[in-house]
Amino acid sequence: MAVSPLSGLAEIVEAIAQLTPTERRQLQKRLRVSGLLVPEALLTDQQRLIVAPALGLPHRRKPKPATNGKLIKPLAAQPETTETLPPATAFTPPALDDYRSPVSGKVVVGTLDKKPQPDDPHAMHPLPGQAPEQPIMIIFDGGSKGNPGQGYGSYTLRWPGVQQQIVRLRFGDRVTNNEAEYDTLIAALEAVLKRLQDNGAASATARLDIRGDSLLVVNQVHGRWQVKDARMQTRCEQVRKLLKNFGHWQLTHHDRENSVRALGH
Repeated sequence: MAVSPLSGLAEIVEAIAQLTPTERRQLQKRLRVSGLLVPEALLTDQQRLIVAPALGLPHRRKPKPATNGKLIKPLAAQPETTETLPPATAFTPPALDDYRSPVSGKVVVGTLDKKPQPDDPHAMHPLPGQAPEQPIMIIFDGGSKGNPGQGYGSYTLRWPGVQQQIVRLRFGDRVTNNEAEYDTLIAALEAVLKRLQDNGAASATARLDIRGDSLLVVNQVHGRWQVKDARMQTRCEQVRKLLKNFGHWQLTHHDRENSVRALGH
């Protein structure tokens, strides 16, 4: 026997009615971040809650009562209005003609931190289809044995609620230091997008905090420095293209010692 979605809606309304004002504000925040909160989806604590638009169900607008207590007759029959939500932005794999980080080898090792970072007691687990509320931190660094020479790089993803790991990469021969730094950052961004896709989370809900000790990469991506070399131009454009998938990101420079402390080189 089919179950009407309106029966489930009644249970949701009843559950929301039992929430405290603080809990309702938290619910509004979570729905707003997830993209489910639309006008009239949730009203103030003093008004009734209407959750049908937020759930994608038809929202029937009743005619307003006249001053004499009688209902105003509409001039013509109006169709029911259904409020729909925009589709979530998911990770789209790069096209075949996009630049891909030329990784020839990859090894995942344990974190260098002897003590794991404690979980934030105030952090909430992400809703289905959502990235963590806290920023996902990327620390990256690259280099080469000789310039050009054998390229290598490392990055770590500090994903909220997940044990940190370090990924070490090998690139081909005749790779410059700057190329390795760019290729490592590209590989890290691709890894974040892949993990979000595997978790069923929309990349547009994710925030990134990216740090590295390469002044060239940081300033070229931000547009502060010109990109004169064609190989750097290709890599810089790919980084910018990948960053457009995320809802918010920041790329900042830190001292070399911070990279060594986090990555070991």
